[in-house]
Amino acid sequence: MITPALEEKLEKYIQSCGCELYDIAMSKEFNQDVLRIFITSKEGISLDKCQEVSQLISPILDVEDPIASNYMLEVSSPGIERVLKKPRHFAFSIGERIEVKMMDKTILEGVLEGSDEGGFVLNGEKIPYSQTKKVKTIFQW
Repeated sequence: MITPALEEKLEKYIQSCGCELYDIAMSKEFNQDVLRIFITSKEGISLDKCQEVSQLISPILDVEDPIASNYMLEVSSPGIERVLKKPRHFAFSIGERIEVKMMDKTILEGVLEGSDEGGFVLNGEKIPYSQTKKVKTIFQW
């Protein structure tokens, strides 16, 4: 289990590489535990940057040993189209186009104009996180 203290430590190391910690997820694939560390940067994320971050945080995870079983570490970008769940996801995505599915099943679309701990601004309107069912960035080709 990744504790808040360990997450904060990882975040500082990731920032030293010029990136931001976007999210941490644990999953099981083909009977193998996978710890995914998602990183982001306004300049984009390259494979070399993922490798650099992986090499930097791997020893920390070895020492802290947050997961009882053997696991595989994977460092990657959250992708162009991604679900926004936490206030920091919204903060990283300001200026991007998003699709919002509201609790009442209406769907809104527009450019994310701002965000804070309570909600976000879309099309000039403040929307509380609690009124949304799913929010994701969308990429128009």
